[in-house]
Amino acid sequence: MLIFFCIKAKASEKDKIIENLKKINSIKFNFTQITNDVTENGNCLIVYPKKMRCLYEEDKEIIVNDDYLFLINKRENKSYNYNIKDTPLGVMLDKENIIEKLSKVEKFNKIDKNIIAIIDLDSQESIEIYFNSKEMNIAGWKIKNYDKSTLEFLMNNISININTNEKFETPK
Repeated sequence: MLIFFCIKAKASEKDKIIENLKKINSIKFNFTQITNDVTENGNCLIVYPKKMRCLYEEDKEIIVNDDYLFLINKRENKSYNYNIKDTPLGVMLDKENIIEKLSKVEKFNKIDKNIIAIIDLDSQESIEIYFNSKEMNIAGWKIKNYDKSTLEFLMNNISININTNEKFETPK
């Protein structure tokens, strides 16, 4: 009986996380990004599906429009673009893809105030998605890339389903 209750409790966490994700159309938040011991901060807006704009405190901006990421380095007056369709970030910006992958995760881990779902994309890439254990809303993610580098993206001051007229216009 106790084993059944534990399994049912875990299943209800997963169901609640998926139900919350289904209701999200946009997320606005501040972030801390940690990449190879470099910490950067800024604010971000994600509009599903596959739209994102992040303004960094350090003269940098990222715009994602569908499957393309544009990195704008304002200090150097340069911009770069990357196809992210089959990348971990591409998965994170496709809500339906996240929901599909989460539904297949058998075990969620609890660490501090977060519930963590690990999604293996292939033998070399994975995403750990953090959910706040109180509201069961997304709180960040950690990406392990094919080259074994990691990128951790922690969200705070989160606003869900905000009205926005953002166009996600990319550089020409």
